[in-house]
Amino acid sequence: MSDITMHKDSIRRKIRARRDAYCDQRGRAHEAESLLRNWQRALGEFDVHPSPQHPVAAFYPMGKEPDITGIVRAHDPILLPILCQSDGRLLKEVAWSLHTQEDSLIRPNPRFPAQSTAELHGPEALARASVVLVAGLAVDRAGTRLGQGGGWYDRALRFISAKTRVIACVFDWEYTEELLPREAHDMAVDGVLTPTRFINLKAQ
Repeated sequence: MSDITMHKDSIRRKIRARRDAYCDQRGRAHEAESLLRNWQRALGEFDVHPSPQHPVAAFYPMGKEPDITGIVRAHDPILLPILCQSDGRLLKEVAWSLHTQEDSLIRPNPRFPAQSTAELHGPEALARASVVLVAGLAVDRAGTRLGQGGGWYDRALRFISAKTRVIACVFDWEYTEELLPREAHDMAVDGVLTPTRFINLKAQ
């Protein structure tokens, strides 16, 4: 294991411990609404106009991630990740579904987020996205995003259009002015969404 990988893992442990403590204590009543308002601001600043032909790509949040369920509900259709087969086994390749309000959300494996029952599409589906909202554990002022460590988004984001904006969603304290460790395969994000604000990194 390289020094940079060990450094990343150390940061992840600290963030996860803080999330555990925060999520056990917080009330979530207005988090989804606040995130939706800040998301709408982000779309305006980046002049993004989602459509059925060019939908938003996002994720369905786990319990200890920022509650973006309001954002997911606000877009119909929306591209959502498919991580597991129906029997709960992890898919080997990146996959998406074009989820609509007529589709259901299921959770074949409790270790992973809910996913749509809509038809499965390959990684190239992301090329249609008008904007991509990704999960993360931390983001720095240069746009370096620290994920969970599985590399799913590293593989997925290779398929986006060159003009597509990528926004990472984290809690407020997970945005940092201090630079995070970065490797060659780490793709910078264009903005940061938190429950209290949107940060346009391209405007800094």
